[in-house]
Amino acid sequence: MGLFLTLHTLAMKLLGAALILCGAALQCHALLGARRQERAALRELSAALEGLERGIRASLMPLPRLLGQRVAGKYADAFFADVLAQLENGTPLPDGWRKAAARTSLGEREQAVLSGLADALGGEEDAVLRALRAAAQALRGALTERERQSARDTRLVTTLCFSLSLLVTILLI
Repeated sequence: MGLFLTLHTLAMKLLGAALILCGAALQCHALLGARRQERAALRELSAALEGLERGIRASLMPLPRLLGQRVAGKYADAFFADVLAQLENGTPLPDGWRKAAARTSLGEREQAVLSGLADALGGEEDAVLRALRAAAQALRGALTERERQSARDTRLVTTLCFSLSLLVTILLI
């Protein structure tokens, strides 16, 4: 009977340790996933803004029609759909653009860059093109910075998650 209780206790401790390590892996995945999403959003939005610039220059189509034609990726399409929904609700384009920019998964600085573009949207074509180009370059710069930080952050987050889970596991056993 004593051997059975000892084996049962050991099995429960090992199960607890395995669950703690699985929890750490899930937490690590969630933390790194949010950063991956931000980089994907930066990549898509900068490319979409460059595409808008090319579309305005080449076709002279109104911006709302260009926004409706975009197939730039999950994050960019969601942003453009949000802007178009704001327009359908009667919100002026610059205000709708700002509201949609505030709802993106980008950081505050990148949201400000995207939001700042709204001021040029009602102006002359050259000003709109310059603003689109500048915003796309700023987002590309932020993406480059995030990608440089990515390798370091991945190592750091992984190390912290698993070190803390191992510490907790050791304390429990």
